[in-house]
Amino acid sequence: MAGKNIDKEAARALRTELYAAVAGGELPLQEAVKRMRKISRLTQAEFAAHRGVSIKAIKEIENGRGNPTVETLNKIGKFFGLEVAFVRTATLQRQPEADPGLQALPKTHPPQKKTR
Repeated sequence: MAGKNIDKEAARALRTELYAAVAGGELPLQEAVKRMRKISRLTQAEFAAHRGVSIKAIKEIENGRGNPTVETLNKIGKFFGLEVAFVRTATLQRQPEADPGLQALPKTHPPQKKTR
């Protein structure tokens, strides 16, 4: 498996950084998938098999050439507590008059670590 030398604390820090970047809307899809795979410490083939998607899909997404389905993206993000959804852009948040019927959605937080 790829990159097995990363420890649990480093993986936890990388996961926290991933959640912050996703929440900030600053992470391109290809980089998000690549980060999830590296945090998982898996090769592209292992990551694809574990997520139930094709290795071709992972390679194309990571290279910025993929056009994955929502189903594929949800399979990839599931283990990180992420799913595909519509989000309100910063432009719309500053211009509520654009659609007065829209309400601001509550902020979501990354899943908390379960304690045993």
